[in-house]
Amino acid sequence: MNIEVREIVKDIIGKPCSRKQVGRMKSLSLGFGEIVPNKSRLKESIDYAEWELGTYYCSWRILKDGRIVCGSQDTADIDDLNVEISKIEVGRFVALRQLTDLDVRAECDNGIAIDFLATISDDDECFHIFCPENRHVEFKVISGWKIGPSDKPW
Repeated sequence: MNIEVREIVKDIIGKPCSRKQVGRMKSLSLGFGEIVPNKSRLKESIDYAEWELGTYYCSWRILKDGRIVCGSQDTADIDDLNVEISKIEVGRFVALRQLTDLDVRAECDNGIAIDFLATISDDDECFHIFCPENRHVEFKVISGWKIGPSDKPW
């Protein structure tokens, strides 16, 4: 992980988890910090947190004290996974670590860790952070860590 990413991640430290969602294709989104009301007039708009960590395509698992409590490969459907993660007290963000050249871990203050595991061979995003001020951090296996705008093309 490069220094620019580490500087951005420092601003998430201490923020409580305020949103958890398993989405389409078992994607995972975890919000940290205050919930920001969505100004969209669409009926199905979602309010997101200041900081949104997640993955669209890769595998993930949530661990408590080193034991898997929920994962993207569980045989449960999306609704069941959302019920399961709603029961998990994620806590406050304390660190982001690159476990291997391919995998990333978010750690929380109460023994919860969330692993994002690269499972694709192309250069699609494995992990992302949507940040305040329309910043976006992403990790791809082939091209590594990048920072760019979240509100327009790079």
